[in-house]
Amino acid sequence: MQFFRNFTICSALFCIFLCKKSAFSKDSTSFQVVAYNVQNLFDSDGISLYQDYKPEYYGETELGNKLKVICEVLRKIGGPTGPDIVLLQEIEVDRTPEKHPSATNRLISALNEEGLGPYQFRLGYDPTWPREKWPAVHCLTLSKFPITKSRLLPIERARPILETTIKVKGRSLTLFNNHWKSGASSSEMEKHRLQNARTLRARIDELSKNNPTEEFLVGGDLNSHYNQATVYEKDMKKTGINHVLGSTTLNKSRETGNLYNLWHELPTEQRGSDAWRGNWGTLMHILTPPSLFDGKGINYVEGSFMVAKFSGLNAVTGSEVPLEWSNDLNGFGASDHFPLVARFSKEPSNPREANTFEEVESTPRRVEYASAKKEAVEWKPDSLKPSSYGQVFRFEGIISRNKPLTLFAQGHQLGLYSFDPQTRERLFSLSKDTPLSGHGRLARYRGQWQFIIENKNWLKSF
Repeated sequence: MQFFRNFTICSALFCIFLCKKSAFSKDSTSFQVVAYNVQNLFDSDGISLYQDYKPEYYGETELGNKLKVICEVLRKIGGPTGPDIVLLQEIEVDRTPEKHPSATNRLISALNEEGLGPYQFRLGYDPTWPREKWPAVHCLTLSKFPITKSRLLPIERARPILETTIKVKGRSLTLFNNHWKSGASSSEMEKHRLQNARTLRARIDELSKNNPTEEFLVGGDLNSHYNQATVYEKDMKKTGINHVLGSTTLNKSRETGNLYNLWHELPTEQRGSDAWRGNWGTLMHILTPPSLFDGKGINYVEGSFMVAKFSGLNAVTGSEVPLEWSNDLNGFGASDHFPLVARFSKEPSNPREANTFEEVESTPRRVEYASAKKEAVEWKPDSLKPSSYGQVFRFEGIISRNKPLTLFAQGHQLGLYSFDPQTRERLFSLSKDTPLSGHGRLARYRGQWQFIIENKNWLKSF
């Protein structure tokens, strides 16, 4: 029995290695699709619905650094000319179209200058709409293949869904680019996501009614976890992604005709595109209908689904959580979401066998910081730099003030915080001049450096 268990683990690891190779390597018989929330790409005109993008916080330097990291990530994924298809989210809707280049225009220019593409593209909003109906940010679909048509699926009080049809060697493939309402754990926000899901499901049903073998895929930031219905079972009797849209495992997709969620391509311990308050999340998605693994026309390439994380570029070295973007210090980081990557074949292929990873997690999975703690080095003043953001350090100092809770260490003042209620209560009970040592994850809050204490075991003495 132990032999078979070890064999299964080794097989899974071998499959993971092959997946990484097939997802990022060049292959003339297949093409890449990437879903990527870039975390608020804004232009530099100073006219913004978000306070963080006013002139005093964000300008040409920050925009230039933001565009550079987006290009670097896409090149890492797709090679010198980038991925074939990119579904982007959180691109600013331009507020000064007559006076200043938009975030979309600046991105397309940067991609061209870097030799990525060339791409045709479609916007996720209609510039002819009254401006009061424009969303703050929109989806943007990029394609190296010809775009034959495009339309918007309006959602009341939410961002529209961008539907784009491309031509791949004479075959049509329809792409649904999504950015649903945020707040995955909120049952109130789930009401809006149900709207997103119903609109998308109705459009998919319409396409399938006219052509049962219609080839399409759904991608983007659904602000829902792949296991939304399981994790929030007590608070949400119906979820947009699982109950309405029909996101499920491969076997159930085959049985019901619903959408196969590619997160099931990975073992549970590798499922994560974002990290929030110490938990891994799966807010980004690529979902496929049965027609993309039926062995006819365009098909999903088995095992090619990947989370595109690159240590030091878009992932924090050590913990490997997303290296989120910050407007501080001239702009650094990448995004609070990892891109997802999958390959699709332009040639017929054999139907897939049963998936190996059908498991569904019932609770949120904690970020594992054990190795980051083990490899942590002593914090020093020269650690206060963008390249250290998110890394775990050993520290010691004294509490210099309580409101806000602040640590004085080697001549510097650093904030202290924890998202864990018990740890936070313990920290806030400390009096001034109390010695404190332990481990902290370096972060920034309102322009100041701080240590995030993950749990009480990160504190050594006080």
